[in-house]
Amino acid sequence: MFAQLAKHWDLFSVGTLNMKKIDRFVSLGLACASMLAISRSANAYIDAGSGSYLLQILVAGMLAGVYVAKSALMNIKAAVVRKFSPRKGEDSVSHVG
Repeated sequence: MFAQLAKHWDLFSVGTLNMKKIDRFVSLGLACASMLAISRSANAYIDAGSGSYLLQILVAGMLAGVYVAKSALMNIKAAVVRKFSPRKGEDSVSHVG
């Protein structure tokens, strides 16, 4: 069924995205979201371990963000040092005379 839907909607074709494909993708997303919003209660519960799992995901995401920010700052610092450091064979003090 998914293959027929993908073929019908032509979402996974090779090439550039055009407005027609984007409109179809958005309408499919809205249809799925509306089915979730309109559905009745699921009569389910959240397992006790789910809270700790969500906390673990949150902490891992924050640590990953810190690592990415640190890496970006180190790359910027290295670029600035390369840009303003004296080149090989050049003196940092200019000799006139």
